[in-house]
Amino acid sequence: MRWNALPQPIRQVRIDRPGRRITFRSPTMRLLVPIFLMLSPLLVSAETKAPKGVDVALVSENRSIAAGKKFTVALKIHHHEKFHTYWKSPGIAGVPTEIQWQLPEGFTAGEIQWPYPEKSMMAIHPVHGYERDVMLLVDITPPAAITEKKVDFKATATWMACADGCYPGKISLDLELPVAAEPAVDPEKTGSFTQARQEIPQPLQHWATEVVSAVDAEEIRIRLKPESADAVLPQDVYFFSSDGQISSNKPQRLEVKDGVYEIVAKRSKFGPKGKTSLPGVLASASPLVKDGARFAMIEPVVK
Repeated sequence: MRWNALPQPIRQVRIDRPGRRITFRSPTMRLLVPIFLMLSPLLVSAETKAPKGVDVALVSENRSIAAGKKFTVALKIHHHEKFHTYWKSPGIAGVPTEIQWQLPEGFTAGEIQWPYPEKSMMAIHPVHGYERDVMLLVDITPPAAITEKKVDFKATATWMACADGCYPGKISLDLELPVAAEPAVDPEKTGSFTQARQEIPQPLQHWATEVVSAVDAEEIRIRLKPESADAVLPQDVYFFSSDGQISSNKPQRLEVKDGVYEIVAKRSKFGPKGKTSLPGVLASASPLVKDGARFAMIEPVVK
C-alpha cells in the first residue's frame, strides 16, 4: 500500500526507525493507532534489540518438564517509569500484547491468561492496560512421549509501550528446559507465579449481575445485587469491557438505591453490535466479597 493512498489523519504521523518513538500531529490520529498498526508493515515487523519503555523475558515455572504433564510459562513485562502496555481490550486506543509460539512437534500452547487491567492514559485518552509489572501466563502441554533430553521453546512477542509517545516492540525469545521422568517446579519461581495467578480474575461470587438497558442502547446499565452476607459493598467501582462494548474515554458512574448498585457507562461507537451479554472485569478499591479479591470476572446478560 502506498503511503499517499492512506487517509489524511493516518498520514499525520512521523515514524522513526523500527522501535523508535511514534509522534502524532493531530488528536484524531491518537484514536487511529490500531488502524495505523494494521496498515503499516514497518511497525508490524519492527523488532527492537533494546525495547523502549519495557523489559521483556520468557520464564518457566518448571525447571524440568515431563511427557504429557502440563506446565506454565510466562511473558514477564517490567514497565519503566510512566510507561504502560495494553490489556486484551485496550479501549479507545492501543494494541494488546501478543505471543506467537514456535513449539516443538506435539507441544501445544494455551491462550494468554490475562491479569486484571488498570486504567491508564495514552496522551489525553483513557485506556486499559498495565503500568505495574505483570506476568502473562500461558499453559504448555507436552505430547505423550518426548525423545529429546532437552526441549527448546521459541516465541515472538509484540507489544505497544506508551508514555509521552508510543513505541512498538517485537522480540524473539528462547527458553530451553530439560526433560525428566517427572516434572519439577523451580522453587525460585513459585512466589512470582503464585502472585501472577492471584491477579487473574475469577468469576464473581455472592452477587447477581444483569444488564438492565436494551441491546445496543447508548447508555449501558449493569446492575449488581448482593445475594449473601459475603457480598461486600464496592468502593470506587469500575467495569473493564473485554469485548469493547463500553467506551474507555467516557466516565462511568455508580448509582445506589435500596441496596442495589448500577454501573452506568457509555457504549463505544466502535464496539460490537447486537450483543446480549457484557463480558469483562469488575474492579473495586475494596474487596468485592469477604476475604476476596478487588476484581472479578462477570458476564451479565441483557434482561
